[in-house]
Amino acid sequence: MLKWFKRVLGAEGHISQRAIAARVRDSDPNVRQQVADHLGGITEPWACDELFVLLKDMMPEVRDAALNALRRQGPSATTVLIRALEYADPKVAVPAADVLGELKDLDAVRPLLLVMKFGSPETRAAAFRALISYGRAAIPALALALQDPDPWTQTRGEEILAAIRESIRAQENTAPDSSKGA
Repeated sequence: MLKWFKRVLGAEGHISQRAIAARVRDSDPNVRQQVADHLGGITEPWACDELFVLLKDMMPEVRDAALNALRRQGPSATTVLIRALEYADPKVAVPAADVLGELKDLDAVRPLLLVMKFGSPETRAAAFRALISYGRAAIPALALALQDPDPWTQTRGEEILAAIRESIRAQENTAPDSSKGA
């Protein structure tokens, strides 16, 4: 393991993209899992692309490590997560929707709406949950969905807005009342 990291890091401490790309495609799932963990700390644009490869891995441990690494990448992972969201396999698309819901990047609202229309039932449910988790931040984008000429998009937009409003009301009702303590 230590030898591998020494090879990955060049003489000046720079990361070798070629060495990492080779490890992403290694036959040993433990190596792929380790490289996924490592990629989470690399801020280069190509790191998210390599994590997308690992997100589609057959081994759940590798997929989980890639997903956690993408989560650590934050908003810079949005494009890759949107690609994963559009992937046919719910084992890839559902966790991507969940992370998009955590990141709350507004660029993902429209793709989440689209996958609700064309995705698998599991993916549609995950996209619905993700959009609700956006809360108030998604309201302007969902308001545009209400103006869409497609009746399906309008209906889904109304459903999500209603769920967001209900969630906001529930939060306000359970929040401690600061006026009672004064």
